[in-house]
Amino acid sequence: MNQLPLPAWFSCLLLALFITSGCSEEKYTGPESFGPDEVNPAMNEAFADASDSVKKMVQDALLAYSKQDFKGSSSIINAICNLPDLSDPQRQTASRCLLTVNDELVKAAESGDKDAQRFMQRRSAMK
Repeated sequence: MNQLPLPAWFSCLLLALFITSGCSEEKYTGPESFGPDEVNPAMNEAFADASDSVKKMVQDALLAYSKQDFKGSSSIINAICNLPDLSDPQRQTASRCLLTVNDELVKAAESGDKDAQRFMQRRSAMK
């Protein structure tokens, strides 16, 4: 059976794909959370020029966070993340803060906080 030779450009393309497919040492895993003490300044900075209604949401989220009401803070920041008119830096900051708040929520649940446990169970049931 005769095999047709591959065109030279196709062979070069395949070779390039094989060479570059494994070259990346790090894979993007998504945004990283802030440290717990970075949430307040990060949100205030990112939303300094936001509308009054968005600033109110941010302040409500930060107040809940400062009172260790991680359920409330998580819900508000999640709502902020879903606002249609956010800039990319605002959305990225809110997402990173949401990760931090959710980390704190997990810690609270693991340490026996029944409200945090119920909140997480309800949230995972909705996914």
